[in-house]
Amino acid sequence: MKPVVVLCGAFPEIAEERLSEVETKRISIDRHELSKAIVDADGLILRNMPYVDDEILSCALKLKVIGRFGVGVDNVDLEAAKRRGIRVVYTPGVNADAVAEHTFALLLALAKRLRFWHDALLRGEYRLRWTEKSFEVQGKVLGIVGFGYVGRAVAQRAKAFKMRLLVYDPFVQPEIVSSFEAESVSLDELLRQSDFITLHIPLTEQTKGLINRERLALMKRGAFLINTSRGEVCDLDALYEALQSGQLAGVALDVFPKEPPDVSHPIFRHPNFVGTPHVASHTPETLERMALVVVEQVLKVLKGEEPDFAVV
Repeated sequence: MKPVVVLCGAFPEIAEERLSEVETKRISIDRHELSKAIVDADGLILRNMPYVDDEILSCALKLKVIGRFGVGVDNVDLEAAKRRGIRVVYTPGVNADAVAEHTFALLLALAKRLRFWHDALLRGEYRLRWTEKSFEVQGKVLGIVGFGYVGRAVAQRAKAFKMRLLVYDPFVQPEIVSSFEAESVSLDELLRQSDFITLHIPLTEQTKGLINRERLALMKRGAFLINTSRGEVCDLDALYEALQSGQLAGVALDVFPKEPPDVSHPIFRHPNFVGTPHVASHTPETLERMALVVVEQVLKVLKGEEPDFAVV
């Protein structure tokens, strides 16, 4: 009898082709439907999903492995999975290049004021080219908070733009940071010196609300902030206040504390804000790579083998 694997969310066809040796069940993003579907499931692969907590896992009588289609695993109760002997696997590094490219697109959109110039052009305010300015990035200081796969991919691209690099990551050795021609510093020092700050950290109890009013006040006045990691690491109200006061010259977000966000929040109408709907890694190439890696990891566990990328 074939193992049963539940697929929650949309998947590239290539992923389902690799799952030919198991029986698959495709379900929508619905908590109740997921609770019913995993009763007799051996594996669960999540792309878009509700939060998989202990209540949902209590319905899983046979579940051996949860595969996370992506990098962040904050949508799974890891302690509950561990208690129940359920492995949790994911796809680290697979989306690094796509997210780094998107990060730099947002950084340049802020520096070059693309939203402002686009709107001015459509309003017929061509004359603003004589009075308004955009900014160069070469020679500026880029502060990278979090130096995993994505942070390092951003650093590689920043060097091509002749930026000076500061890094804060207490879990990465300074010699690794220096190998990317970057300087390892404290978070406070990074905030004080950086012209641009980009966030590439997981959501944990320690990082939730990391960028708050107090830390925004430490930043160089007129700095730019980009977040393509997790929305909850930033206080959205504090970001808006910093934009209003001029403490921040621009904010670009691909992620939000609540998704989809409430676009009635005033930050979405601020002229120095740029937002995208959590799509940094949504390229066909990256989605296929993530699908193949997560399927391989899930199948390894189902065969009794040790996975390459396990959180639990």
